Amino acid sequence: MNKSSRNIAEKKEEYSSRKRIAIFLLFLNVVTSAAVSIYIPCLRQMAIDLHTSNALLQMTIVVHLVGEFIGRFTCGPLIDFYGSRRVVLPALMLSILGHLGCFLADSLSLFMIMRFLQATGSSVIYIVSVEIIIAEFNNENERNGIVGILELYQPIAWILSPFVGCIFAEIHGWRLSFLILMISQVFGIFFFWIYHERTKNRALKVLSVAKYVCDYGSILKNSHFVTYALIPGLFAGGYMIFASNSPFICARILGNRSADIAIFQAVPLIFYVLATFAYRSVVRGSSIKVAKKIGIGIYTIFGLYMTFVVAFEETWTAYHLLALMCLQCVGSAFLVPVSILKALQSSAHVSCIGASTVVVFRNIIMSLCISMGTKMSESITMIMGAVFMNVGTVLVLMFARKIMKKRYLKKINSANFDL
Repeated sequence: MNKSSRNIAEKKEEYSSRKRIAIFLLFLNVVTSAAVSIYIPCLRQMAIDLHTSNALLQMTIVVHLVGEFIGRFTCGPLIDFYGSRRVVLPALMLSILGHLGCFLADSLSLFMIMRFLQATGSSVIYIVSVEIIIAEFNNENERNGIVGILELYQPIAWILSPFVGCIFAEIHGWRLSFLILMISQVFGIFFFWIYHERTKNRALKVLSVAKYVCDYGSILKNSHFVTYALIPGLFAGGYMIFASNSPFICARILGNRSADIAIFQAVPLIFYVLATFAYRSVVRGSSIKVAKKIGIGIYTIFGLYMTFVVAFEETWTAYHLLALMCLQCVGSAFLVPVSILKALQSSAHVSCIGASTVVVFRNIIMSLCISMGTKMSESITMIMGAVFMNVGTVLVLMFARKIMKKRYLKKINSANFDL
């Protein structure tokens, strides 16, 4: 084999290796996200087994979100200082301990403590995944496409986890779900143990509370970062308003069949998955700017359709709601990865802190939107009004960022002219 052929073979092998890494990271993030809701179909039986009420058991979801918040808020500086491998291995061990505790728990208090440990440990995985993808994929268009694929972890988990939880419950009760999740994270430990970390230069030279506060403060003062970092949370929050109310709307039309309700909720997420692959093709074939324009165009169609329904339809139907949510998810598939990449580019000096902040923003906004959604009536008009408010906020943020950029460039040009 000549030198040219050998180089081509090595490049193909290297690309295949990176592709396998990306697929495994997507799988690990799906598992992590599935842990939030995989046991929800079994809440009634769990309340009996743990000698508690349904209302108290639902608090375990809140405990999980709190654990995720704390884990993601603190892991960014640690990864920027120690590197991904030295942080993710103990974090996964903590998560495995939490899953094992949930599997063995015989009381609500023990179950809640273990849920907190499991969520705190597993929350690191997404941040590390972004760091690895940025380090592994040198080609910018390929990297942008892979970040979009990574963002599929939440919709895939939201679609599959309730069904998978039901299947495991039928096989061996609700505890089996936590055992399977624990085993999957053991594979995660094996992967990160053998993974050769490429980035040797740490973004942080000193780790201290003062430096910690200073770095978070610096990116929060960055208008470019904050503008784009808020967008993924607003998209996810818009979907969660729909998700928390659509079962009641769907039940009035299709009856109280769980399978029909699950399908009704899953349809927009399926559109999200398909649109993500379209986004990847666009960024690989042209550029991220084209993907951004397509996303804005889809949201323009969303706004026009919303205006048409409000102006000319006497009554909303669930199918209008479904069509609008499909458009919202398609637009999200294009603009969410663009927003994440733009935010990370503006915080490249502390990339993991930036990634942590993006996810923390998303969790906070999602939690607020879930709370808002549960307090609404089941009026489709109110639901879509709230979703449209989120979409409008996103577009205003992007427009405001464009104005700020033009003013900044004008100021720089004026200063150069004076010199």
